[in-house]
Amino acid sequence: MNPTKKSPVTIDDVAVHVGVSASTVSQALSGKGRISQATRERILLAVEELSYQPDEMAQSLARRSASQWPDKPQTKPRSRRRGRMPSSALFELMDTGELENLVRMELQQREEEGYAVEELRRDFDSQSRWTKRRLQIFYGHLMETPDLPGYPYDEPASLEGIRAARPAGPRTHRLVLSADSLYDSIHGAWLGRCVGCVLGKPIEAGWPKSKVIQYLKMADAYPLNDYIPRILPLPTGFELNPESDGFFLSEIQGVPYDDDTDYTVLGLHILESHGLDFTTADVATEWLGHLPYYRVYTAERIAYRNLTMGIEPPATALTLNPERELIGARIRVDVFGYVAPGMPELAASLAYQDAVLSHTKNGVYAAMFMAAMIAWSFISSDAEELIEVALSEIPARCRLAEAVREALTLWREDGDWESNYEVLMLKYGSYSPVHAINNTLWVVLALLHAQRDLEKAICTAVTCGLDTDCNGANIGSVMGIIHGARGIPARWTTPLQDTLHTTVAQWKEQRISVLARRTTSIAAKTLLAC
Repeated sequence: MNPTKKSPVTIDDVAVHVGVSASTVSQALSGKGRISQATRERILLAVEELSYQPDEMAQSLARRSASQWPDKPQTKPRSRRRGRMPSSALFELMDTGELENLVRMELQQREEEGYAVEELRRDFDSQSRWTKRRLQIFYGHLMETPDLPGYPYDEPASLEGIRAARPAGPRTHRLVLSADSLYDSIHGAWLGRCVGCVLGKPIEAGWPKSKVIQYLKMADAYPLNDYIPRILPLPTGFELNPESDGFFLSEIQGVPYDDDTDYTVLGLHILESHGLDFTTADVATEWLGHLPYYRVYTAERIAYRNLTMGIEPPATALTLNPERELIGARIRVDVFGYVAPGMPELAASLAYQDAVLSHTKNGVYAAMFMAAMIAWSFISSDAEELIEVALSEIPARCRLAEAVREALTLWREDGDWESNYEVLMLKYGSYSPVHAINNTLWVVLALLHAQRDLEKAICTAVTCGLDTDCNGANIGSVMGIIHGARGIPARWTTPLQDTLHTTVAQWKEQRISVLARRTTSIAAKTLLAC
């Protein structure tokens, strides 16, 4: 025994130092309880000053305390004004640099959502040195910022609130299809999604349209009308996606694994295992059971981390997640449109249950918009009708709806997708290259420009840049349904070899045709029940 060794600081020591009870300290560290912000700050500063470390066993128990979630509807959302103060255990997982980046991203996110963060931004930019505890305090203030006066958007969280805020729409349309026609459409959707994903993957680097075109011209592949060639040696300044091997022209031997198609396979499994009434908790369980942590990204990885810490959905989308309006939820939902032919309301509701695990507001609306559009593709091939029906399933006064309506207006005025792109990029280019709003605009522009032309649709979506494989895959689903598998040119589908590789546990290699058969079985039952 070393008699000079100091005893570890306890929660009681912190309580005595601040002059409060131990339970108050515990509440401050967990982000819970009805205590004032000033008291919380005093406690957190004392924790830093005394170098208090939470008990490891208690933390471990907290992480394991919620491995299952109740099978119930989404809980009532918090008010728009109030954010969420995360538990200190999550902060302890990050170093100071990571926390600074978190706060910087959250400042941007809160500003985009219409909160009054200007004063906090000035404070943040004026500080040259941060500690973890001070960053935690700052984050707490940030998540309590009030609305900007006169904020013009209405962006509800609950499905009921979204439905109350949406415009009129068809909701469902009675559809009669032969078994063969239904299968051909759904097989086409799977193939179109895979083709679009493979096409866009090599240049999934956040490039704008101008840089995409530069690369394609150097590859002698502009205008784009086939899979993208590899340039050797690679020109300086044109770093490609590091996971793009196997996606280039002449390299494709089946569909290589990608998160875009992994989620489609997992979505099918969720439907087969839990039915159309699956819950967000079911989605969470399937993620933990089948998705490798390092094969999910941005908001999905944050939500996954939150799940492992015992945080329940939908709080998984809100806790330390400044990426909650990015594109991730939109890439996951195509299969929900496949199984709801002519039923945009149903497709959007399924997309909602999946999306709220990791996303909020326009991240969720983009998913609902895409699923509804895909469902209506069984009914119509008219681009403007598809877009209007998709808009009818999201709030009329959300930022995404405003942006899409602006794209429609520009198109109706001059019908030039490239000039429309430039106007929209000026307004929405400040969003992240993987944001749901700007990337959904490129899908809309591609659809309007292409009308019924599958090749033109996927190539335009990819040429727009930013999240190229996601946009190519989503519009590929729409066009695949419209044309059916038999209508997709063989030069696009032959390299796929009817084979989809995944990183989803238990399903490493799948036949695309078999996935389509399984999906068709669910869609047929949905049609019979309609």
